[in-house]
Amino acid sequence: MPSDTLAHLPTLPELRLLPRQCRLQAYTPQAVPGFAIADQFIAYASPEATFAVTRRLLAAARHTILIGIYDFTAPYVRDLLVAAVQRGVQVSVMLDLDQRKGEPELWADLLAQGCVGVPAPSCASVSARYFPSCHEKVIVIDDNWTLVQSGNYSEASIPQNTTDGGDPARFVPGNRDMGLAVHSAPLAAFFTGVLTGDMQLEQAAPPGRGLAEPPAEPGIALAATSPPQIPPTRFPSRRFRPRRPIPVQPVLSPDNYMQVIPDLLAAATRSIAIEQQYIRGDQPAIRTLLEAIRAARSQHPALQVRIVLARPYGAPDPDHADLAALAEFDLHFGAHVRYLNPAYFVHCHNKLLLVDGQRVLVSSQNWSDCAVTRNREAGLLVDYAPLARYYQAIFDLDWATGLADLTAASRATLRELPAAQDTAAQVPLSLGDYVEV
Repeated sequence: MPSDTLAHLPTLPELRLLPRQCRLQAYTPQAVPGFAIADQFIAYASPEATFAVTRRLLAAARHTILIGIYDFTAPYVRDLLVAAVQRGVQVSVMLDLDQRKGEPELWADLLAQGCVGVPAPSCASVSARYFPSCHEKVIVIDDNWTLVQSGNYSEASIPQNTTDGGDPARFVPGNRDMGLAVHSAPLAAFFTGVLTGDMQLEQAAPPGRGLAEPPAEPGIALAATSPPQIPPTRFPSRRFRPRRPIPVQPVLSPDNYMQVIPDLLAAATRSIAIEQQYIRGDQPAIRTLLEAIRAARSQHPALQVRIVLARPYGAPDPDHADLAALAEFDLHFGAHVRYLNPAYFVHCHNKLLLVDGQRVLVSSQNWSDCAVTRNREAGLLVDYAPLARYYQAIFDLDWATGLADLTAASRATLRELPAAQDTAAQVPLSLGDYVEV
């Protein structure tokens, strides 16, 4: 096995990207308006539909594509953007430039092909450092379409399934991620303002020495054995055209996440469904979110709470601190918490929140204090039951097939994910999909 291929994912948290504990410049949170939208919505999920939706909307762009994203390592998404440039579309990308494998080379190629590129004003910048990480995943197309999602442009978060919903005979495995595309000029104008404002923070900074220096050693190539099965149900994207204006609330970090989401959770009366990479229940802001769930349960003892998490790479034991913290809030493994099944998915990279089968948050925020209070993050909270039902069906599959016990066999499965010797049986991983932000 090549020495630069990670064989055992439990060592993953020992790997480090650029430091994210830099001294931050003062950022003034902005007011975040709500919107009432009676137009098209497209709901989609990875691994089965994100690439098909992304390709379709990018190929239809005629004037502008504006992107703010944390991790960009998928070469076939680069090719979509280069094709847009070649047909006269102005493509602008703000990227949180870390030195993860393949990203510097892809970034240089985007610039050489005519894309406008701006480093994000995060700790990865040497000039403007307003956020530890710019972890949003927002795409604005032709000042009309806005895509907000949990997934990066990595090969696992946007696997190249060209058939919307995935072709079982040619299925490309990947992470569980979700996204939402909304056709609305006012919403697009709002997110254009957010992205261009962050770009201006970087561009207005005094000249520095340029981007962070390349690492002295090559980046680490991550690969793991491909999941042995395809998900038992695959979900094509779905288009919604509501007959009345639908409430849509952008949810940004650091601006308004902690003003909106605790109240949303506390108001639940029937059900809360959460799909997250991790829940750091020992951190103060996350405890506030968990306290809101506890308050809702105290008011409504029959409230159903279900949580699907990523298996804990790096933990010395799968029964790790996240589960212990959740147990403090009477949320127990099996009954309330399960792990996404690695037989079907590479990783749980999702950040989904569903309340009462009616309100749904699709976003980039992990449940860590940094993500909800300090990073640049973005999400959309939509109050529309038909849309919520689309995501609920996906969550229900992940819950039903999730790992619900910690027997010796499941612990062994969770501890190790050896890389396949046969490269055809490997799936490439991006470190940016795993490290805590």
